[in-house]
Amino acid sequence: MRKILGFLFLCGILVACSDSTLPSINSSTDFVASLNTTEHSIDFISKEQEVFKSWKLDEAYTGFTLVSKDYILLYGYSLNKAVLIQLSTGKIVETYAVHEGTSNAYAVGDTIYVANGKENTVTLFDLNGKELAKAETGRYPMSMIADEKYLYVVNFKDTFLSVFTIKDLQLVKTWDIPNSSHGLYLNGDELWIGGHGAGSQPNKGIRKYNLQSGQLQGEMEAPMMPIGFAQTSNGHIYVVSHGNSSVREFTKDGELVSSNIVGANPFSINTFGDTVVIAGYDDHEVYFLRNGKIINKVQVGKGPFQLITREVSK
Repeated sequence: MRKILGFLFLCGILVACSDSTLPSINSSTDFVASLNTTEHSIDFISKEQEVFKSWKLDEAYTGFTLVSKDYILLYGYSLNKAVLIQLSTGKIVETYAVHEGTSNAYAVGDTIYVANGKENTVTLFDLNGKELAKAETGRYPMSMIADEKYLYVVNFKDTFLSVFTIKDLQLVKTWDIPNSSHGLYLNGDELWIGGHGAGSQPNKGIRKYNLQSGQLQGEMEAPMMPIGFAQTSNGHIYVVSHGNSSVREFTKDGELVSSNIVGANPFSINTFGDTVVIAGYDDHEVYFLRNGKIINKVQVGKGPFQLITREVSK
């Protein structure tokens, strides 16, 4: 009898573990989410610029991406899996069999592109974790962005960008770009590329490439280490440079509008409503800017490394 009771108790524990959920996020709620990599957590910030939910994570996740409004894919460079969590239930709905070395993930509709910096590959998955296509890249693929036809992949430790077909990852062409490039933004018929720079030579500018030819069309000053882009409703493009904690505002033609110091060692930038949001990695705060000026800052967990936003009506 004791053995039976003990077995039933153990089963109860296992069921409880398998049914454990994170706090759910209503499907109609807009938010900014901050992935805090030092303490392994996610903080959700409301339109009122307040933290309204927090998730404590059980793995060393280094990145996340929003998928089809109601899902978040979490991945880590040292992990051999990625998990898809449904926001409206807080449950893990799928586990992706990725290998160690995941360096980025990028979602288009119901499909997800996963870059691997150890294997030098990019893999296309569906929502069920099924592998649809896979392609070889240059060394350490990281930044990715897509238009209607192509996926553009920056190879961080190489000197070229790879252009793949978006549906089946067929390599179309490569472009010559500087080593240690990082950060992408599609601006009409141009692709803007930032970067860290290499060795003792930090990157101090943004390069503009023609989408058709891949040829360099010009450069804009943005010292130091411009790595993230975000566009506001007025068409202006904000660029965060984590080398000197600066945020610059440009017109679509590349003219500088404003420049400010924001946060401590910022790595991520996004837009939310009529504001620009920046994550200060070293001071553990998310900053809100409007018209180039800081209007608020919100304390989050330690090491906010990446931001995603969801605006349900968009």
